[in-house]
Amino acid sequence: MIRIVLTKENDEIKKVEIKGHAGYAKYGKDIVCSAVSSIACTALLGLIEFSSREIEYVKEDGYLRFLVPEAQSAEEKLKINTILRTMELGLRDVQEGYKAFVKMEE
Repeated sequence: MIRIVLTKENDEIKKVEIKGHAGYAKYGKDIVCSAVSSIACTALLGLIEFSSREIEYVKEDGYLRFLVPEAQSAEEKLKINTILRTMELGLRDVQEGYKAFVKMEE
């Protein structure tokens, strides 16, 4: 099972931690793992691109953790929050479709 933990402060995501494997299908053919990985890694790439600060992250097989830096401007904060909220919506959608394989908590 994939476990997703979103740590929030004032309804804003400050830390993301994803660990485990879905076990939906064989390695390399697991659409649930692929979906979760694609959504989370794309969000991380967006943060790296649009944040003025360095993003602290760890990415290993079956594990991803990243910390969300403080925004330096209102515009940057909006971009960061939009990326993270979109990621959250995508991950919740995967969880809804594959409840036996994905668990997300705050």
